[in-house]
Amino acid sequence: RFVDSDGDGVPDVDYTKYYLSESDLTNEAFLYPDDETATFMAYGEYTFEGDANVTAYFEMLYSENEYSQLGQPGQFFPDVPAMNPYNICNPDGVRGVDCALAEYDFMFGNAAYAEQWGNEVVPGTTPLDFSFLLYNGGYGALPTQPVVSVAGDRNSVEATYKNARFVAGLTGDMPSMDIGTLSNWSFDVYASYSKSKGESHRSGIREDRLNLALGVYSSIDSDGDGMLDDAIPCENNIGAVLDPGVNESSCVPVDMYAESLFVRGGVGDFATEAERNYLFDDRDFDTEYEQTILSGSMGGSVFEMPSGSVLMSLGFEYRKDEINSMPDAVARDGLFFGYFADGGAVGSKDSKELFVEVEAPLLANKPLAKELTLNASMRFTDDEIYGSNTTESVKIGWRPVNSLLIRGTYGSAFRAPNLRELYLANQTGFNFVFDPCATPSSALASGGDIEAGAGQYDASLDPREQEVLNNCIAEGIDPTDFLISPQYSVEQGAGGSLELAPETSDSWTAGFSYEQEFSNEFEFGVSATYYEVDIDDTIIEPSAGFIIGDCYTSRTGSSPFCDRISRGEDSRISFVDRGFINRDNENARGVDVNVTFEDQFTIADRPIDFSWDLRANRQIERSTLFINDDGSLDYDDYAGEWGFPDWKANSTIRLTYEKWRLQLRSNWMSAVDQDPRYIDAFTDINGRPYDENGDPTLIASDTCLGGPDDVLCRDVGFADDYMVHSLSLSYIEDNWALTIGASNLFDKEPPIVDPSEGPGSINNTPIGYGYNLFGRAIYMNFAYDFGSN
Repeated sequence: RFVDSDGDGVPDVDYTKYYLSESDLTNEAFLYPDDETATFMAYGEYTFEGDANVTAYFEMLYSENEYSQLGQPGQFFPDVPAMNPYNICNPDGVRGVDCALAEYDFMFGNAAYAEQWGNEVVPGTTPLDFSFLLYNGGYGALPTQPVVSVAGDRNSVEATYKNARFVAGLTGDMPSMDIGTLSNWSFDVYASYSKSKGESHRSGIREDRLNLALGVYSSIDSDGDGMLDDAIPCENNIGAVLDPGVNESSCVPVDMYAESLFVRGGVGDFATEAERNYLFDDRDFDTEYEQTILSGSMGGSVFEMPSGSVLMSLGFEYRKDEINSMPDAVARDGLFFGYFADGGAVGSKDSKELFVEVEAPLLANKPLAKELTLNASMRFTDDEIYGSNTTESVKIGWRPVNSLLIRGTYGSAFRAPNLRELYLANQTGFNFVFDPCATPSSALASGGDIEAGAGQYDASLDPREQEVLNNCIAEGIDPTDFLISPQYSVEQGAGGSLELAPETSDSWTAGFSYEQEFSNEFEFGVSATYYEVDIDDTIIEPSAGFIIGDCYTSRTGSSPFCDRISRGEDSRISFVDRGFINRDNENARGVDVNVTFEDQFTIADRPIDFSWDLRANRQIERSTLFINDDGSLDYDDYAGEWGFPDWKANSTIRLTYEKWRLQLRSNWMSAVDQDPRYIDAFTDINGRPYDENGDPTLIASDTCLGGPDDVLCRDVGFADDYMVHSLSLSYIEDNWALTIGASNLFDKEPPIVDPSEGPGSINNTPIGYGYNLFGRAIYMNFAYDFGSN
């Protein structure tokens, strides 16, 4: 409640006037990172004399990349002890006052605010009626928490990446294999070694040093009177275990209320260079990855069939992977303020594989069988950690007539966890999460228990689904009396696991391809393929938002992710385990369609070549499945939701005349909607709100445009069909070309959605779902080939 003593509707105090100065540091950020890359490559071959055409070859590649990025410094909000001498709410400090007297009692005693209280807070009363609760006189010293940004804090990263790869091998024919029915065999063997190295560097404020400098380690209640002792900066009288580099002899007291920290835009600096030098440190991380491969294969004709040669290939591969990712102490222990800890990863593993493939022309040039070809392959994998497995693949193609190909495939796959998924050491850090169990303010009716600090709970005003309430209760939380802010910072951890199972999958496709041959006047082709991919034990690294959402919105009431959420004594979420996990099943089904058409027509005696290409995808299923400990299923199908539209299509139309080409590209995707379980009780299928009588109702929403465009304010979690067009004109010579064009020709805007309704968005604009975020853009490209004659 702001104070408006003169009743003009404007707060008496404009707090923006109390920014003490401007700062150029606010605008010191890169729009695009600095990125320099140098690449060197060499390759060659030598063929020896003889009938076998044995050829030795090699490839060498080296690349080096230097990367730097400068962004806005992160927010910095340390806890300043009550008795810190620089604390502005320490009456005995260098500039302090009793903040209770200066703020609360002054505000409650203001006549204009008293009138405002009686009109808006508790009708017919004044703050004096609640003096036992509101008026406390002076509190004395109080802990505070300034919120600032400090120049150079965690916003600058410099990195160098180096990669080297060397390949050497022999390839040639094998005339000695021409035995019996065998013929035309050849071989290829090679060895490959690659090494990648990355180094990164970031500067920031160390939280452990800051705590010592503020006197956190000396703020104790030694006599038990409820008052903290003097917070003496740079003194550690509670015996805290300090990390290397944190010692009392080099410590510098820090003034967190120096004017230099509070600037317009919020990017300031410490008052003295000594404070800055003590608090800042470097976070360095070095990673090396090595891979060694030995591979060999041979293949040729096995025997002849009436319809052609039966071909076979077989081979082997040995692969060894090693990772050595080493953080310094700052990175390993997460010593930066508000920054995660990263333990790196160290480990290695090897795998061996044998494979064989056979292709046989079963029929050829027969009635209703111009071609019938079968291909079958198998691979045996022996992984050092996960043992052995076999995978198979079968493909068949049938041409009843030359213009029609009917095809089908079946295959299985196996993927053992990679080094990162196995050996990534624990990473911890803090980030904000949304707690569905927190009682929303919209569910609290006015006139409730003022002493409790909130209104009474009204179930009819609660926008949450009943399943959310049930799941909160099952986890020991009363969602009707959990009066906290629903968004707060929570520690999160991630890491690899040697208990992960390998991924296995089965997939099959069926389809056709048709190309017309009844006319030479034009070309027309159409193809369609149905596909289904079924993956078991998919290895995923779930986000904290996914874990919390799946636990508390699960309709089964027993999400496997609930075990990854820990709550403290105050019922707040205290830790979320984001480590790698196996998803029981993941399934994708759909149809790919491709249509092509080419023709030539004449305008004013000028031949114009016309072509049209259409590619479309129909997504039937995109689901995930978790099996809970009790055998119940946690199933979710994302088809038709954000990121997974039922239909997506790309169309390209080209008109070509001599050296000119006009091209129109169109991208379209069908409407999407949020998961139905997120739609509130009284909404239609598009999430538009209605009350219990079926009448439209106004609700608080981030997507309220106002009339006449938006008569109702709606929590919009859906988007209609979306299409954008791009047009370009090109002139092409033998050795140069010029193109001018416009993307998003009609300046189509992305949809407006409410981020609280499911899709991730910024300022009500969905990010990462295929919508154009830049509007119409005019561009010109010029290319010149210096090697052409």
